Amino acid sequence: ILLSLLCVVFARTTKVQTPASQRKAFIQAGLVPDVLSSFHPKLVLDVTYTLPDTEEKKAVDPPGKNFTRPQTLNSPTWSIPFVDSKLLKETFVVAMVDPDAPTPQNPTSSQIRHFLGGDFKLEHQVGIGAVLVNNTPALTEYHQPTPPNTSDAHRRDFCQYTWLIFRQSVDFPTNISQSISGFNISAFAEEFHLGPPLAGNFM
Repeated sequence: ILLSLLCVVFARTTKVQTPASQRKAFIQAGLVPDVLSSFHPKLVLDVTYTLPDTEEKKAVDPPGKNFTRPQTLNSPTWSIPFVDSKLLKETFVVAMVDPDAPTPQNPTSSQIRHFLGGDFKLEHQVGIGAVLVNNTPALTEYHQPTPPNTSDAHRRDFCQYTWLIFRQSVDFPTNISQSISGFNISAFAEEFHLGPPLAGNFM
């Protein structure tokens, strides 16, 4: 699958996010320490869904914004605004996990790996950010959030799903045999020497 993570321009109704504000949101939601032992992002990660039928764009802004399951049918686009040109030669990994599966009260399957892909490259877009393009198959293709009907809102919202961006190391695998359930993104990042996440967001 060709995955293009497009820089999306949309009208913001909230304040502009910064790495510091996204870090604060992660801590307030309990994703630190539940998913990450610490989180010190260097970049801002924007996540945008294209709603089925209407083609309307809905951004995860601010982090923790409510989404219903039907709104998450299509794989989202990720963008990084105001990218330093020094990053244009870097290669990135994108991951999406659910830390509350199947329910927040009984997360026996967490984390669920909803997406994991590497070989993303930045293409500079003057003034507003960048485009990341991947021409290789994802290790785990996008799995739409599917919380049980009886589940409370994961964390504080309808669905609690977390995206993280890492620098890709030479050790990054070309396939993964591990089940999508019982995954641990921190352990995976440590095993394959990805380093700490550069950016993150959640809904």
